[in-house]
Amino acid sequence: MDKMKKAKKTIPDTICRVHRSGGYAVLSNCFVRSTNIGCDSIGLLGKINDLPPSWNFTIAGLVAICEDGETAIKSQLAELEQWGYVKKTLLMPNESPTGRISYLYDFYEYSELDDSIPKYDIEMETFTADNATLNRVKKDSNFTIISAKLIRSNKIRNKLIGFMMKVLSLPNSWNFSMSGLKAICKEGKTAVHNAVNKLIDLGYLVRTKLLSNESVHNCFEYVYSFFDVPVSKEEADELEAETRRKAITIREGGKAKAAVSSADEKQGVENPYLDNPPAETPLSENQGQYNTYNSIQKNQLLSDKSSIIPAAAKPTFNISGVEKSAERVTDGYNSEEVEYYTEVIRENLDYWHLGDWLCQDGRDGYAEADEIVGFIVDEICSPLPYTTLRGTAFPRTVIQSKMLKANIYMVESVIEKMALIDDIKDFRRYFISSLYNEVLTYHFNEGCESRNIDEQIRRDFGYGVAV
Repeated sequence: MDKMKKAKKTIPDTICRVHRSGGYAVLSNCFVRSTNIGCDSIGLLGKINDLPPSWNFTIAGLVAICEDGETAIKSQLAELEQWGYVKKTLLMPNESPTGRISYLYDFYEYSELDDSIPKYDIEMETFTADNATLNRVKKDSNFTIISAKLIRSNKIRNKLIGFMMKVLSLPNSWNFSMSGLKAICKEGKTAVHNAVNKLIDLGYLVRTKLLSNESVHNCFEYVYSFFDVPVSKEEADELEAETRRKAITIREGGKAKAAVSSADEKQGVENPYLDNPPAETPLSENQGQYNTYNSIQKNQLLSDKSSIIPAAAKPTFNISGVEKSAERVTDGYNSEEVEYYTEVIRENLDYWHLGDWLCQDGRDGYAEADEIVGFIVDEICSPLPYTTLRGTAFPRTVIQSKMLKANIYMVESVIEKMALIDDIKDFRRYFISSLYNEVLTYHFNEGCESRNIDEQIRRDFGYGVAV
């Protein structure tokens, strides 16, 4: 009889909140929610549609208002042209108002060539300038409101602006998660994580981590607060403290269910969108979020043939045969201790960079990083007094002290060495044993290699040789 396996959740629980300031640009969701064009192209087209028709549309002019360079701008225009959002017409001297060869640009907020968005019955408004025509969608629904300060900034790359536009276009009931964002962005998970980290650095995003004793779901949880104007470090710290205080109040007051179902706490997005079509297909696996309490109105945002949130594949550890060895024994474990050390190990291993590094081969690196953290935490929190590694029994305290010293470089070294070994029968035990040895000898090996190189230099070139 097959053993029942406990599904391991690899996607952090999340809450998304959007904080808006004054001065808005109104953009059609037709191109903002496209998955055929990259976030950088979406950001550029958003910038262009916010400009007045009298603006001089040239490559040099676009470079002047963007953080991206000329090569990047041309690449983005080429992608927009490929999917029908830009039409470029060559004008001969007798056709050009300047009497020279030039180009006429036609920009569109909606394109029938883009099959990743629904076929809308829309009405277009045309604004004509000397060398460009803006074809904008008349907006009485299906639009996104974004701060003009953000979209007009020339200090932020178009990719980040496009990513923010995509996030702000999501309806309040959308299940916010990294996996969900990957599904609606062309770039992929690594680029999404990099964009999130960059927005945090710039102050446009505050990520608050709720511990298990602060979350209403008794597990680690993230709250993402987006701002269309950057906040200072002090303001971000205050927001994190306030978010934790509110979460604890909800948890201790026994009002979690009521708060979750309310419009304010459901996902906390102050975003007055008019379109919220019903869904005919289920959302991706984003369990445990605030907006999954009660019955969620599932949203199909694109069309019958293409959902903005396709069903995500179940993440699995990407080394063959590891499923059996990865089963975690929970009897005798202290759940609070496990959660505490999980957080400690994630910090020690620089979790986000480890996940990005593991993603380089095209696999789900964050699922693998979660498994690696789980392996180490199992060894630290095991109720057994001893652990046997390669035939030798080590006291639990010794294993704990070594595992707590592991860092991302040691883990990367072990993984690279394991890739060269054939016929590993138990990847989990082999990994733990190799990591123990790596921690034990890492600095010694580095010192030996350094001294060996110095000695070779002295021997070959005569440097530092005593006379």
